[in-house]
Amino acid sequence: MKKLKLIALLTIMGSCTASFAQQTVTDTASKKPQVKELFVNAGIQYISNLTYAGRRDESSVPLLLPSLTLVSKHGFFLSAIGYFDLNGSKSGAEGLSVTPGYVFGFDNKKYYGGTISATKFFITGSSPIILSSFNATVDASLYANPDNIVKLSIGGSYRFDKNNKNDIINTAELSKEIFVVKTGATKLNGLKFTPTASLYAGTQSFYQTYYTQSQVTRSVESPQKQTPINILFPNQPKQTIITQTVTQENQKEVRKYQLLAFSGSMPVTYVINKVQIVFTPYLIKPFNQVDYLSNTSKNGLYFLFSAGASVTF
Repeated sequence: MKKLKLIALLTIMGSCTASFAQQTVTDTASKKPQVKELFVNAGIQYISNLTYAGRRDESSVPLLLPSLTLVSKHGFFLSAIGYFDLNGSKSGAEGLSVTPGYVFGFDNKKYYGGTISATKFFITGSSPIILSSFNATVDASLYANPDNIVKLSIGGSYRFDKNNKNDIINTAELSKEIFVVKTGATKLNGLKFTPTASLYAGTQSFYQTYYTQSQVTRSVESPQKQTPINILFPNQPKQTIITQTVTQENQKEVRKYQLLAFSGSMPVTYVINKVQIVFTPYLIKPFNQVDYLSNTSKNGLYFLFSAGASVTF
């Protein structure tokens, strides 16, 4: 099996949402806030090791992800992300992804809502990044953040593989925004920390070894006593029929839905009007991870981080 939400897209949508809340103008005649029809967000992000549902490839390399997102005031958005691997002399463009979607809320304060989207990947099959086997994904999520106390998010993703091995991924996430400094007239600028805990589960494929036994009949030659007469006048050797038990090793592909990984992260965000700067360290613990070369368990704790900036017009 090669996250429901890519880190880059989360950063983009977060910056767009913050800017969407800030960039309103007041009509002096009606005294009602007028929201812009369309927002444009441009950003760039560095990721030390791209993951998906807590999984990473051993061959994965650091990535640079430029992005461009259009968001309408009604919640529709269209996002494009480029993927550039930073692998020394082998650095280069690996492809891009395009995501149309819709962000919605169930109440005016946006304490409850969700997102639906679909992503099409155009990444070379020989790319070292974990998304190289992806064809497309369909994603949906819901969140609840009553009075901005603690935000709970759940989501699901259906992944279409280039080799027609599709997967289902589910996530559950708890996060809390903690403002250290608030600035500006609307108090939306400033510095904040968002401790986040994420749990991933889904399907994955692995090969299970099993053994079969069968009875095989064969004939063996009976040894003859060597005498001068047998040497001079050899006879047809006598044969004996015996039955042997043969054990054969077999492998079959197994697809299971199980716990995939736990992730702890701490996004550090600084917002200055239209500009947002984010640094996020991640600590990820995979579960039930299989080494596909040896078909053995491979679970360990690993660290990665992302850093980026975006501006919204």
